[in-house]
Amino acid sequence: MNWARALPMVDQNSFPLLTDSLPSSVPGILWPPIPRADHAAILALLFQMESSQWLPEAALRARQSIQLSELLAHARRHCGYYQDRLPVDVTAWDATPLLTRHDLQLHFDALLADTYPQAHGKTFDITTGGSTGEPVTVRRTPLTQLFWEASTLRDHLWHRRDFSATQAIIRQFSRTMDPTKPGRWGSGLFRSGPAWHLPISTDVDTQWRWLQSVNPDILLTYPPNLSALMARMGQNGMTLPRLREVRMISGTVTPVLRELCQATLGVPLTDLYSAQEVGVIALQCPDSGLLHLQSEHLLVEVLDVQGHPCRQGEIGQVVVTDLHNFAMPLIRYALRDWAEVGPVCSCGRGLPTLRAVKGRTRNMAFSPDGKLFWPVLESWRFVDAIPNLRQYQFVQTACDAITGTLVCQPAPDEYQLNALQAALEQALGHAYRWTWQIQETELPLTASGKFEEFLSQVGEAAPCI
Repeated sequence: MNWARALPMVDQNSFPLLTDSLPSSVPGILWPPIPRADHAAILALLFQMESSQWLPEAALRARQSIQLSELLAHARRHCGYYQDRLPVDVTAWDATPLLTRHDLQLHFDALLADTYPQAHGKTFDITTGGSTGEPVTVRRTPLTQLFWEASTLRDHLWHRRDFSATQAIIRQFSRTMDPTKPGRWGSGLFRSGPAWHLPISTDVDTQWRWLQSVNPDILLTYPPNLSALMARMGQNGMTLPRLREVRMISGTVTPVLRELCQATLGVPLTDLYSAQEVGVIALQCPDSGLLHLQSEHLLVEVLDVQGHPCRQGEIGQVVVTDLHNFAMPLIRYALRDWAEVGPVCSCGRGLPTLRAVKGRTRNMAFSPDGKLFWPVLESWRFVDAIPNLRQYQFVQTACDAITGTLVCQPAPDEYQLNALQAALEQALGHAYRWTWQIQETELPLTASGKFEEFLSQVGEAAPCI
């Protein structure tokens, strides 16, 4: 009897598995694949996370406390900044002062560990302005990236994404991307369909033409950019016939945006809450739509104005402790984001929830000829021009005019301002009339606790000549 002929005809794509997309590191072994060592570490974390997500919240917190105690002991011994600031044990946790972005700016060297386990890998630095307009640099290790990649893979699995799908990504990139040549939308851990990349600074009309040519299954971008794209779609009657899902990063997702996405594009919207300093903070639940905190690598607190933990339904500031960054421990780091605490999720996962993240909206910008685009503000360029820059905010007052407010002491000289202006015009891709305001005091938050690094006072219907 021919064994192969006796098998029923089954389409592999009808039963997609993660293992179907994993490359094998051993010649001749195709299924199940044997991953290479660095990929195996991510998969090992994911295997554990697939179990730990079902633990009750109290059991998750007990395990977090074990890792937190190890982190605190390391920080006290090896970081000058923390020697007198940390409790001896986690029972006095609430008395631990918050770490602010300003602290990161002033005490970068003291926050660095004089030594850390070699197995964590070689360090690297990231600089980000976040949504607060306060540029900070954080030192991370490849080990912290393992948790970032494991959480990203968890997101793909939760939402049952087809790894062979075509994805269009419109965002800010750390390097130059060619919009005419596709790459992968995975990290190299798994084989994927094509990923097309377009800089977020591209004007919205060009984005739409590019999207129609790519015809993606998945679109990833920022909330304000999605709003602008859908407005253009309504005006021009455009469609994306293959689109299955819109993924949101780096911004506030409102119920109105979700409803508009479903009504205009006919597909669901999936949110992900992250920060460059600490990685993935929360993932959208595939069942309830709540945001599940990633407790396996972050201790996340939501605190009221008195510093007390918020209860369900209350809104407070988000404070994060990275449990695995031993090169530069971030302990009770205040992101200056605001979030609403969510309920216990109906899906059965013990991972705590947020109902919504507040205060991460940045405005779209206009080019001098009236085209709408996302302003890419690369904070490292600004610090290169003015090393003592502490905070910034830019307000577009007309299509060809922007006022910049800078917090720094001493005030920058004419050469530094010209260098900053040149860096801004290179980042924005356009020349503007600039007005500068210099001050020593921190820029205020809005009444709702938000801060926007870029504001536009130009209405979309306003004429730009």
